[in-house]
Amino acid sequence: MTPAEFLRLLDLFEPRERLAVEIAGWLGTRCSEGFGLKWQDLDLDRCVVTFRQGFVSGRISQLKTEASRTEISLPEAVRDSLVTWKKLTPYSAPEDWVFASPATHGLRPMWPDSMLADYIRPIAEKGGFGRIGWHTFRHSLTSWGKQVLTLEETKELARHANIQTTSDIYGGLSLDAKRTAQSRLVNFVHGAAEKSSVEGNL
Repeated sequence: MTPAEFLRLLDLFEPRERLAVEIAGWLGTRCSEGFGLKWQDLDLDRCVVTFRQGFVSGRISQLKTEASRTEISLPEAVRDSLVTWKKLTPYSAPEDWVFASPATHGLRPMWPDSMLADYIRPIAEKGGFGRIGWHTFRHSLTSWGKQVLTLEETKELARHANIQTTSDIYGGLSLDAKRTAQSRLVNFVHGAAEKSSVEGNL
């Protein structure tokens, strides 16, 4: 997905679905990580998220690598969407799931595949974006990173266990370094989208 497509797609959704896509796109999460978030995993004042558990196939699971269980800075847009959603959801206590399932009265998260199939994919297809999946967003983040970040920065933001998925360098970047890299990525996406829009109007 190009930067311009990603930004256009975001505008199609209601707050809950927009937040889910923003987390998947801006943070490059595996869908199990995004849906495994609790409000207590977020520090909205510092704009930081710490991934601690996942939700997959109806089960709460430990994240598979140490690289996954790390602090990541939140882009301002994601923080703003989290603040908006926290005001709207009835499940906003620290121990509540960010994407709590109304069907279980908030006891479990929503199933990622259900949100994708029932809400996100139909709207995306109607908007002309084709058949997208959760991995679409993670792959897009990696693709954007290759254009503006170093391999190590991309690895850290995507939280790969080793750089063979994204060098054989394994050095944990500091939170400030991650924030700087993420800021460059966000600026790249907005700049590329704006450039695409201008070129399309020529």
